[in-house]
Amino acid sequence: MSTTQNEKWKGKHFTWSKPMSHMLLEILAEEALKGNKSSSTFRAECFVKVVTEISQKFNVQCEPKHVDNRLKTVKKE
Repeated sequence: MSTTQNEKWKGKHFTWSKPMSHMLLEILAEEALKGNKSSSTFRAECFVKVVTEISQKFNVQCEPKHVDNRLKTVKKE
């Protein structure tokens, strides 16, 4: 990742790229199939898994609040 791309995540706002969003949805789909989702929400450990995998793969500082906010945005779309 170039310095310019990395700087994008150092500010106050966390920016989701298409590959990051795709990974988020893939992980949550897998977790839902495993039964780690109640009727309306995912278990906390699902968010931890998303945060860990996205942070490592994309070299960003993803937090559970970012995942929660992204899910709200996706639902609106």
